[in-house]
Amino acid sequence: MGEREKNSHREIVCAAVRLFMEKGYNNTSVDEIAEAAGLTKGGLYYYIEKKEDLLTAIHDEFMDALFAKLNDVIKADAEPRDNLFNWIRAQTEIVKDYKPHIKVFITEIDHYPRDTFERMVEKRDLAQAMFNSILVAGIEAKQIREDINPKIISFLVFGMINWMFVWYRPEGVLSIGDITDNINKLVLSGIILPKAARRKVR
Repeated sequence: MGEREKNSHREIVCAAVRLFMEKGYNNTSVDEIAEAAGLTKGGLYYYIEKKEDLLTAIHDEFMDALFAKLNDVIKADAEPRDNLFNWIRAQTEIVKDYKPHIKVFITEIDHYPRDTFERMVEKRDLAQAMFNSILVAGIEAKQIREDINPKIISFLVFGMINWMFVWYRPEGVLSIGDITDNINKLVLSGIILPKAARRKVR
């Protein structure tokens, strides 16, 4: 797909996000999406086969952005504690940047076809496995408590951050940095061992 096609596809996804948020998935027609994207219905079908494809695209846009950000900040030679905090920062920034996408994904989850949803779960499982590996590395490095269950902690952290879409307001008093710091403090007091907690995050 060329750059022009990528931009057009992105505009279609953005239009779908807006409409799904305003009217809901079931109440939004393909004609309305095409009109909002500045295309004919036939032109829209050049980029998608069916309306459900837009749910997949919405999910993939914010998940791919998360993976790209994680690849920039998670380092194999970094301390697990630093990787953990950088992960939390990356995920909160994704919620800030893709809040509408995440809201549509979560609120319209019942409309995803089974095979499509299973593919999405595979991608989300991959992200969770990456987070688990950081926790395991932290336990082995004696930076994280060994009496925690990494899988449970990863579910809790993922859920806590993803549900920020309900209450986070870009125009609010707290910046995304303030929110990230508070989440990190919560994690720091809950699973980071005191000796590791005293070291400054790089």
